[in-house]
Amino acid sequence: MKKIALTIILALFATASFSQSIKLFYEAEEVGDTLNLFIERMNDESTIWLSVKNNTSDSLYITVAKEVLSELPDSYNTFCLGNCFDPSVMVSPFTLNLAAGESSTNDQFHFVYYPANQYGTTSVKYRFYDERINEIPREVVVNYVTGEDGIEEPVTAKLFNAYPNPATSNVTIQYDLAGRTIGNNAQIVITSLVGNRVIAQPINNASGKTNIDLSNLVAGIYFYSIEVNGQAISTKKLIVK
Repeated sequence: MKKIALTIILALFATASFSQSIKLFYEAEEVGDTLNLFIERMNDESTIWLSVKNNTSDSLYITVAKEVLSELPDSYNTFCLGNCFDPSVMVSPFTLNLAAGESSTNDQFHFVYYPANQYGTTSVKYRFYDERINEIPREVVVNYVTGEDGIEEPVTAKLFNAYPNPATSNVTIQYDLAGRTIGNNAQIVITSLVGNRVIAQPINNASGKTNIDLSNLVAGIYFYSIEVNGQAISTKKLIVK
């Protein structure tokens, strides 16, 4: 019995260790499970540099795979390990080799996205893993967002434009959940570019306005969402000065 318990503990410890072996950074900030990227170049390619860090004491040979979750018509996305692959390539044909503690350079790894002058969101899940190690891949969903409407899910709800936007110390956000029953499980959530939740403010009505204190946020680009039962049903961009 003790041996079984010890085996389970070691397996859980190994899983936790594996999940930390590869870290991702965008603009020097560690990335969570989601990276929201607002794309301003509507009819041209945009290059996004993501730093991949080997967080182990051994060399890693990292394979990169992608899965397109949703895609705007005529747009394309790809990733580059030295050279850029055709958008149809879903798994890198060779690996990103990083020594212990080393991070990739801009030339070693980056994304390319072309929105084809379309407004909306393309969502792509990327996986990073070393095939020699039986570990859980490091995953991140990248939302390439074009247009001021941001990410809009096909639901009967509306998140209005925040004001003022750009904002400084406070922002007012108006919403309408079209008569949904929300109970105690609805909130306005503000996240950073790399998907970190910085503010979560509960709301009690299916429609109305809420004022949010931004005084603890540093200047930059954020996203504000309305969540019901843990699901973001509408998201827009917020600039904090």
